[in-house]
Amino acid sequence: MDLFQVKPRIYYGKNSLKSLKELDINRVFIVTDENMVRLKVVDNITNILEKMNVEIKIFSNIKPDPTDEEIIEGMIELNKFDPDCVIAIGGGSPIDACKGIIYFTKKIKKALNEETKKQIFIVIPTTSGTGSEVTTYSVITSEGRKIAISDEEMLPHIAILDPEFIRTLPPQIIADTGMDVLTHAVEAYVSLKANMFTSSLALGAIKTVFNDLVSNYENPELEAERINMQLASCMAGIAFSNSSLGINHSIAHAIGAKYHIPHGRANAVIMPKVILFNSKVAGAGKAYDEIAKALEFSLKREGEGAAILAKAIDLRKAKMGIPMSLGEMKISREQYFNDLEDIIDLIYKDIATEYNPRKFNRNEIRELLETLY
Repeated sequence: MDLFQVKPRIYYGKNSLKSLKELDINRVFIVTDENMVRLKVVDNITNILEKMNVEIKIFSNIKPDPTDEEIIEGMIELNKFDPDCVIAIGGGSPIDACKGIIYFTKKIKKALNEETKKQIFIVIPTTSGTGSEVTTYSVITSEGRKIAISDEEMLPHIAILDPEFIRTLPPQIIADTGMDVLTHAVEAYVSLKANMFTSSLALGAIKTVFNDLVSNYENPELEAERINMQLASCMAGIAFSNSSLGINHSIAHAIGAKYHIPHGRANAVIMPKVILFNSKVAGAGKAYDEIAKALEFSLKREGEGAAILAKAIDLRKAKMGIPMSLGEMKISREQYFNDLEDIIDLIYKDIATEYNPRKFNRNEIRELLETLY
């Protein structure tokens, strides 16, 4: 028996933030980062909640790549405030942190046989990339290692996709997060767990990224492209939450933690070579052909789709100033090659590796990692 999860209620488009007014809530715990507070982005939410006479507690001590220490601090604050609604607002880091806070709080209370208060969990993304507003996934950094976890306790009840929150994103963030969307969608499509539901959503997201990302990058004020990328991120999130990811993410998690590379950029840099690596198995090769054909590329023979897709991705990377290799990202060559065995260990341990379409040994993955540099 298979399962396709469609739990989150999704509000999208202009003024979707006003959906908060429909909720019967009294105490709201907001998880975000200091930039969201400093730039008064959070005010868009608190202004609505204050008019509803809701008590509010803001926890903003979240940094990029949230750590287990930040999660523990948030758990303490959450427990003290005892809200009936939790809202995560921001990019991937505040959302991942909020998920971790909720998940581990419930886990500890269950272990202590304590009653868990029912809480509405809402996610409001301020980038178009992670898709985390509709997934069971969170990535937490512990002892310099990014650990991906997945559990239905972390699946939000409500996602709010208001395009106003992404109107002023810097072009580099648009590029990095947009390529993260593409990675989610491509990996979901070729995953060993892919099905008709996930493949349809993934393919829709892939087409949207190819159509709209570069335009969104070059002119962030374009409303249609901005909204389309926000929806593509959500679609890709639903797809990979149900079908899983692959080694593109396993590698990005490993090198992102070691060398402090933004997650979306890490995914973008390595994606073309990972596609070529995976295409050596027939099932993945056929899936890449299907993607290339859906993008209206002309294939002269079967199995050519992976190479065409990889080249098309590199062309888009070049237009957005994204490096073509890890060596272009100021990572020490000596350090990188000394770290290879540790990186391989992390890849094998990462949950995203399980449903990658190609199985491999240490020599094969080491060779891929060498070419990535």
